[in-house]
Amino acid sequence: MSVKKQCVSLLKKFFSKSIMNYKTYFRFLIFTPIAMIFIAVALDFTYDFPESVNGYYGQLASDGFSNAYNLQLVFALLAFIMDILMCFFVRYSRELWILIIAVFYVFASIMPELTIMSPLSIVMVQIASLMAGLKISLAYLSPPIRDLF
Repeated sequence: MSVKKQCVSLLKKFFSKSIMNYKTYFRFLIFTPIAMIFIAVALDFTYDFPESVNGYYGQLASDGFSNAYNLQLVFALLAFIMDILMCFFVRYSRELWILIIAVFYVFASIMPELTIMSPLSIVMVQIASLMAGLKISLAYLSPPIRDLF
């Protein structure tokens, strides 16, 4: 067998087993946005905001956050749990994820508190949102993934 045929054969084996595995790609689309959200939050803790922003959040912490803010955090946690269930292809996890994310965004829109984020955190959250959309469209529209639920 020639060297060229051996290389092509090795590349086919490599791409067919590791990179192009639908389950691996789907799980990547689950865990990467979660990691990006946690990294974005950690970046906001280290970002040097102006004193007025720090004072605003200090005043909010002493006065107490609104119920909409607290419910938004609960639904964010539930969305992360649904992500983990989707990783294991649990039945109805896709539908529950969509419902929970919709409620999360409703509470985010009626929340009276301001959300102030660093520029890099904003970009990371937006990319994570795009990846979440790709994940859910893949879960519904891709036959190899859709059939696993």
